[in-house]
Amino acid sequence: MRKIIIFERGIETLSFFSAQLAIAWKQMGISIFSYQLDVEDETRREEQLRRLKKFCKTGETMVVTFNFNGLRGEEELYRNGELFWAREQIPCVNIMVDHPFYYPELLDKVKEELGVELYYQVLIDRDHKKFVERFYPEIIHTLFLPLAGTGIEWSWEKKKYDVVFTGNYTPPSQFRTYIDRIDEEYTRFYEGILKDLITHPCLTMEEAFEKHLKQEMGDLSDEDLKICMGKMIFLDLYVRFYFRGEIIRTLAEADVPVHVWGAGWDALECEKAENIIIEGPTDTQGCLEALAKAKIALNVMPWFKDGAHDRVFSAMQNGAVCVTDESIYLKQELCDGEDVVFYSLKEYKKLPQQIKHLLEKEETWTRIARNGYDVTKEKHVWKERAEVILKWMEQR
Repeated sequence: MRKIIIFERGIETLSFFSAQLAIAWKQMGISIFSYQLDVEDETRREEQLRRLKKFCKTGETMVVTFNFNGLRGEEELYRNGELFWAREQIPCVNIMVDHPFYYPELLDKVKEELGVELYYQVLIDRDHKKFVERFYPEIIHTLFLPLAGTGIEWSWEKKKYDVVFTGNYTPPSQFRTYIDRIDEEYTRFYEGILKDLITHPCLTMEEAFEKHLKQEMGDLSDEDLKICMGKMIFLDLYVRFYFRGEIIRTLAEADVPVHVWGAGWDALECEKAENIIIEGPTDTQGCLEALAKAKIALNVMPWFKDGAHDRVFSAMQNGAVCVTDESIYLKQELCDGEDVVFYSLKEYKKLPQQIKHLLEKEETWTRIARNGYDVTKEKHVWKERAEVILKWMEQR
């Protein structure tokens, strides 16, 4: 493939990831067409489509997108009901950065409108890949590939923050509307799942969902399970923000100040709120700048039990010690106490002591941070991910 189409000016983080891949591919001599998602003027949209048609050459061109951008039903990409990529026979690589159960309608849509021969699904967690292979067996092209990290200029002298967290917060109470929306029986059912996940955080979402659905409803087909799971995603969000809030609160109340970048943190109830230093919302570049000034970068995984979040690798590439909950994949890639520090969601109350111990000796955290930088600076960068995608598509 010598020509690649990416999408920009949609969700900021996804545009950033696309741009990083594009930089790597350009360095390999590949031509890039950046499709702008925010063009509203009809004349400009038609002009962009004309340029796109001129750029495309069957057999030499592919789309690489995140979370179905360009496959969501954008009206300018259809003529007489036919999707542009299908008409031009252009393969589409879709990198899904969330659990597949968030996108049942879109997964069905691409099967119908693009066709499974042209659709290539990248998953950032091995469990997500298993989910697609089980519940969408018609999708024949799948690849496990975590997101990469991004490094910017940093130095030891500029490490002015002890602990940094980048990410938004939503109070779990906001999801009660969905939990309580039907009747007491449904409420008890949902609360049983939440209790199970919080008590046993090693469970994947789909394991917990399937376990409780079958206990409640008996034997279910995979099709029935898939439909039910797609209606329960609020439980995933509840648990994600539950642990995010608990961990930041636990640190603050143990007198470990945490600088937080992101929206919603003023809604976190905390007895020592003065230890939560709210820096406010920012974009991806702002997050990287915060990591570059951090000694410790805290991560709470969005329930990826066999994958990784880009925060992990970005923290390490910016000279911070990444303190994160475990995943099977991360434990295979990294070494606890050498290039990363793991904590357990089941024992997160121990986290303040872990962090205080790290900060006691500069030689300890600088050693781990340096090792983390060395481990990730070549293996977990966008250039490497770009090469993997290119090789995968060239072997098809």
